[in-house]
This record gives sequence, C-alpha cells and structure tokens, in this order.
Amino acid sequence: MAAAEQPENEKPQQEEWIHVKSKSRFRRNAPKPPAKVPGSALRPDEPRTLKSVADITAEYETFKTRWRDTACHTRLKELVKTNAEKHQTVRKAVCLGVGTFDPEDGGWDAKRRSYIQLDGFLTIVEVLSHRMLAELYKESIPCSFQEPRFTPNDTEFLTNLGHQVVESPAAFEAVDEDTLVFAVHMYRPIYESTLEKASPAMFVGTGWDVWDDTCLYWRPKLESAAPKEDQSAKESSTRASEKAEEKPPVEASEEASEYKSEPKLEQTPS
Repeated sequence: MAAAEQPENEKPQQEEWIHVKSKSRFRRNAPKPPAKVPGSALRPDEPRTLKSVADITAEYETFKTRWRDTACHTRLKELVKTNAEKHQTVRKAVCLGVGTFDPEDGGWDAKRRSYIQLDGFLTIVEVLSHRMLAELYKESIPCSFQEPRFTPNDTEFLTNLGHQVVESPAAFEAVDEDTLVFAVHMYRPIYESTLEKASPAMFVGTGWDVWDDTCLYWRPKLESAAPKEDQSAKESSTRASEKAEEKPPVEASEEASEYKSEPKLEQTPS
C-alpha cells in the first residue's frame, strides 16, 4: 500500500538564516589590540630589555631624596649615632638580599623596597664614617653586596657608587667580629650561613625568634685586659674569704695572726 503523500503546505519548513546588512557606507576599522602595560610579563620567546645604569641611578636619587626627608631616616641616624661609641667598632659592611633594581615585572613596590633598603644600609655606613667619629673610624668602611638576582646593570650601578658586588658564598665567609651585616627579611638558612663563622659587630635584620619584627643588634665592646684581671682578683678574694669562713674559729685566728704585725713598744724619753 503506497504511503499517502503529505500535502505540501503541511511539510515542515526548514529554518532560514537572516543576514542583516550594514547600512553604513563606511567600513569599520578592526579593533586595536590592547596596549601593552609597562612591566607586564614577557613572553618566553621575547627578549628582556634591561634598564640602563643611568635610569637606575636616576631612580635611586629620586627615592633617596624622598626617603631622607622622613622621620624614619632621622630616627635611624640617631639610633646608630647614639650607640656607635659604646659598642664594637665596625670596619667593613655586608649587605645581603637587597633585591634587584630592575625587576622583571617592573613592580613599583619591589623597586621601592630595594632602593630604600639600599639607602638605609648606606645611611648606617655614612653615620659610622662621619667626621664626628673620626677617632673611632679612621678609615672608610668598605661595602660588599651579595644578591643572586642582580642584573649586570645593577652590578655596574653599585660599582659606580664605589662598592663591591660578590657571588655567594663570599659575603658569608667575609663576616667576622668587625662586620656590619645588613640582611632584612631573609630566610633562616641565610642567617645560619651568615652567623655560622662569627657574631658580627652589628646586625640589622629580622629577629631570630620573631620574624615579623626588624631588630637592630650591637655586639658589646670586648673588655680590656685590666678589667678582666680586676674581676679575677675579686673572684679569688671572694673564694678565699669563703674558705676562711668554712674553717674552725681557732684555725682562722691562728692564720690571721701569722699576717698580723707585732705591736712595737716605743720608749718615752726619761
């Protein structure tokens, strides 16, 4: 039996696309790609352009001028000046982990921290080298920097300032009892490597037990030989008196009589 044909008007109509044509007589320009934000992350295959030494120097001078006009800078100078003559003499200075002055992301906060830490370190050295402390510091204090993230231009910038940049572990090995160590917010293994050889004359960094605070530590002056001799004499006399008290009264009196001089009889003229 042949299937009945469906009337043409009852067949399902196919969906049709409606194309809307622009009535404008001008063609629209293609959208422009978003502008590249300064400091945005680079592509893996895109070479990095390093900041010039002149630009780093100019930025440092700008941050330095602003920071040296703050109360924080004034308090730092007074703190160092007040304690300098009372403690161990600093003859060399080591700065660890100050950071690069040309971060890859170009972050302003990162650069600001690096520049202010740099000038804080140099401020301490300047105070210790001031002419008011000429008798204490008769020669300039050499400064060394150790930072694995330094770019070649960072190194040249610090070299132009008259300082030395060293590779790890040279700075750790240079620390002795006459060294100023400036290492803010380092990891504990860095502090262990720094303080393994000797206790520095002055230490500026994160507290050993309280990592959120920054501490300023001075190692006291070494006592001279004379006070040590006086102290040992006092200790020996104290031990002698304690031994004398432990002896029986008779022995103590006999021992005392041996050191007591006999009274002399003087004749009066007749």
